[in-house]
Amino acid sequence: MKEIINSFIDSAKERLKNPILASFFISWLVFNWKAIYYITQSNNTIENKIIFIDKNYVNANNNFWFPLLFSAFYILAFPYILWLFDQISAKAIIGRKSSALKLNLSDIRNKQKIADEESELENIRASFRDKADLNKKIENLNSQIVEKDEIIETLNSGLKDIKEENLKVKDFLNENDENIINENENSNYLNLYKEFKDSDLFDFFKEIGSEISRRSGLPDKIDDLVVEKFKHSGIIVEYKDGENQRIYYNLTKKGQSFWRIYLSNIKVSKKHKVNDDLPF
Repeated sequence: MKEIINSFIDSAKERLKNPILASFFISWLVFNWKAIYYITQSNNTIENKIIFIDKNYVNANNNFWFPLLFSAFYILAFPYILWLFDQISAKAIIGRKSSALKLNLSDIRNKQKIADEESELENIRASFRDKADLNKKIENLNSQIVEKDEIIETLNSGLKDIKEENLKVKDFLNENDENIINENENSNYLNLYKEFKDSDLFDFFKEIGSEISRRSGLPDKIDDLVVEKFKHSGIIVEYKDGENQRIYYNLTKKGQSFWRIYLSNIKVSKKHKVNDDLPF
């Protein structure tokens, strides 16, 4: 008997594993729970329970059709409903993830814009620093240029003073040559002047001596060969002024001696018209 009961229970378990039977059984329990509760909990006799259940709870709808429809709905339609909810839930999840992704991308773009603006700001600051350094260097260079100009001006002024002193010394020496030249030199220059007076250069000596005495220059139309001959004879000397890019001429000691002798031999009278070029 025990084996028969166990076999029946195992067979019932196998049947309940079938989704249709399991769903029908659960549906039947749902629709007939009151009858089951009455049978298990009522104190009436079994006969009265059967009569009461047969009178109040036995009908085709609750006992067959409603459980069958519920089972069919559970087996056929409910999975689609679950699938629909899964689709809606998946769409919601995808939408939430898409929104989160958009927010993250927006944050990244904003951070990138901030980084670009900060980089541009740093470049502007660096440019300002470079400009400030450049302006400072320019100011320093301008200051150095001003200082150098002042130094050059001071040196030029000193050079000018030195030249003036040299000219004064030269004039002083020229004025005092007579005191410096001794008697032997005078005698020597006098003999040389006599020889010079007989040379072809003597005809040009008046013009050349006058121009040199007046403006340290030569007559405008004097022949270059004559000038070269005077230079090689040691009567005149040429020197250049690099600053003014000019050429000056001066009488040498020999030439000055000749010029003094020449001037001393000229006799001046009222009837004699003296050439204006002579330095009296």
